[in-house]
Amino acid sequence: MPEELRFPIKVVIPARTDFQRPHAGGGARKVFDPVTTAVRSRLAGQVQGLDGHFFGSLAGRTVLPVVGRVILKHKALAKSHRPATLFSQSTCPIIGGRNFGELLVSVRQDGLRRLLQKLQEDDTAIGKADISTIERIEPFRPQDAMKMTPQGKEALNHDGKIDLKFQLFRHMEQDLDEIVYQGFQALLQLMQLASEPLRYGEGQRVFRVKGASRAAVDALSNFVGTQGLSEFPLYRAVRTEAIPLREAQIDDFPAPATGETYPVVGIIDSGVNPDDPLLTPWMVGRETYVPEQYRDHHHGSFVAGLVVNGRRLNHDDPRFPESRAKFLDVVAIPGHGQEIREDDLLAILEEVVPKYPAVKVWNLSLGTESQPCKDDFFSDFGAALDRIQEANKVRFVIAAGNYQIAPFRGWPAENLGEDDRVRPPADSVRGVTVGSIAHVDRPNSRVKAEEPSPFSRRGPGACFLPKPELVHYGGNCDDRGQYQQTGVLSLNGTRHLAENVGTSFATPLVSTLLANIHDALGADASHVLSKAILIHSAILRAERLQAKDLRYKGFGVPNNLIGALTCDPHTATLIFEPGEVRPGREFVKGDFPIPQCLRTAEGKVRGEFVITLAYDPPLDLAYGAEYCRRNVEVSLGTYNPSTPKAEHQKKIPCEPRDISKLYEKHLVEHGFKWSPVKVYREDFPRGTAGDHWRVVVSAEDRKGASDPQPTTLALIVTIRDPERQLPVYDEVVARMAQSGWVTQDLRVSDRVRTRVRR
Repeated sequence: MPEELRFPIKVVIPARTDFQRPHAGGGARKVFDPVTTAVRSRLAGQVQGLDGHFFGSLAGRTVLPVVGRVILKHKALAKSHRPATLFSQSTCPIIGGRNFGELLVSVRQDGLRRLLQKLQEDDTAIGKADISTIERIEPFRPQDAMKMTPQGKEALNHDGKIDLKFQLFRHMEQDLDEIVYQGFQALLQLMQLASEPLRYGEGQRVFRVKGASRAAVDALSNFVGTQGLSEFPLYRAVRTEAIPLREAQIDDFPAPATGETYPVVGIIDSGVNPDDPLLTPWMVGRETYVPEQYRDHHHGSFVAGLVVNGRRLNHDDPRFPESRAKFLDVVAIPGHGQEIREDDLLAILEEVVPKYPAVKVWNLSLGTESQPCKDDFFSDFGAALDRIQEANKVRFVIAAGNYQIAPFRGWPAENLGEDDRVRPPADSVRGVTVGSIAHVDRPNSRVKAEEPSPFSRRGPGACFLPKPELVHYGGNCDDRGQYQQTGVLSLNGTRHLAENVGTSFATPLVSTLLANIHDALGADASHVLSKAILIHSAILRAERLQAKDLRYKGFGVPNNLIGALTCDPHTATLIFEPGEVRPGREFVKGDFPIPQCLRTAEGKVRGEFVITLAYDPPLDLAYGAEYCRRNVEVSLGTYNPSTPKAEHQKKIPCEPRDISKLYEKHLVEHGFKWSPVKVYREDFPRGTAGDHWRVVVSAEDRKGASDPQPTTLALIVTIRDPERQLPVYDEVVARMAQSGWVTQDLRVSDRVRTRVRR
């Protein structure tokens, strides 16, 4: 498209009057089943069993606070039904959760007595409603805490001792937490073991216990303060071998242009050869954590080459990003088949990310042999990445991982059960997870071009959040994994042009795009906005998304830098960053600018609407499947300004529309609903009625969550003419001015601004 036909995205400045208190809803609490004498007696018996388990016998009695499990009925999982009055500070307060509908409660003997009394005598409406939600009450047992893998157990048998990742319960009261900690330390002293505190996600107390024997593992698992006990997962480069083609020349990989500035991507990988004359001019710094004898620069060099020059290396294929970036080389992953332990990798990230505050995008093309992401909990390492991202205002771009067992998957995809699901840390909520699609095919290829790569791991992420969010080109292969002439091209560690496949190599293409978007927006730009723009650009390029495809393709392949940050004449894109949205305070912007050119003769509105919402919710891993503590929703629709309540009718549904066909209703509501990335889309080819339109942004917290801070969010709305002919942009800008909206052009760097019509 000619440069003069690009237009600036418009940023809408919120007015004080745009923030309102939501209409009060709710009503009487629902009673799910009759609260009969038999029901009360059954639950009372379970409470008495809990009392006997922890406090009954002299041999097993404890003076420490302990933990019980409350399992809710399947039909009572909504947050509005949470039995918070029954399990309160005066009885056994809720301190966390695990799976959907499984609560963890802090138990003291006097609290149990009061709970027992309530179960037997509380005849109030709220009391009966609370009681009616409960399926059963039981102790938290040692087997609930044990998370050792078969490999970890085998290592314990073989070597006799192992370092443990040990997690203590939090009882949400400083005095009780200190009592539990002192009990833990006393047990370690008895077994002559040492521990070190580790920083993982919010809501965790995690320790490294060194040199534990099988007897120590048994003792720790039986300790009433133990929430989790496992070995440390191991991480490695996702793929290490490439097919060398020929020696690379300077024309394949030119040096940085004199006088031009580039963003920087931090690459956490196996490192780049420090003597490579092609890559080192693009290196801004180097941090080395791997001894020389364990280094293998092939994987790190391949990743770095794609960050710097992905399009040039791949025959100037316009589907590859034209954007380039410099890189910070962090040599963290050993080569030659070696792995790095999770706590050691975490220590590297803790040190290096704050050391380079100007680096806002970090590439993680690594994988693990640990279990795939689960329906009911998030990984500790994913939560640790979330904490680091929030603390440093950065974004990790993470490979979805490679499935490596032949025969490889075709398209449409065969059902491989959970074996090809994404693995941690691809479940990081704040991170951007990247899968792979094929850019070429051959007669023996397993899939066609533009289809999900046969090896690319699929979603969903933990607790049904959409992962991967994006895909890019990472190559193709046959059913045995062979990829000659179907891989992507980059540099290996010996200055050769080489061919390889993997989500490892789709990931840096997204990293360089995200770094360029953030750099173009300027240092003060929100990192949430950069993520939203990246994902929105992919949605605008994609066809309507089907639920069955979301697992494999995410929201699509992102656009290039200019396409992501500008509009064309038949499209208007608006950005909202309402910084005061929180529960009890909605953002409501009326007189939404529907262009006259999209009105039919009958006054209906035709055209296509695409909405992307991205936000960083409060997180607390103590609540397991309910790790994301806040949900934000957007509704673009019609209203009647003359009615007292100005009733709102939502017009633009969630994308994919058929998500309920993929997951059960309660999993959509309690998992997918809480996703911090949401997409809405609708096309009205025949038009839809509505004279007055508005956008409403609202937030709700999980039951018991009480974070008073507003949510950092970015909302992007695009209106476009499906026939790509009408002057949508000019008319939307004119309508906003007529309605008194205060707007400004999206501020971008000169390299973008010079290609935009002013």
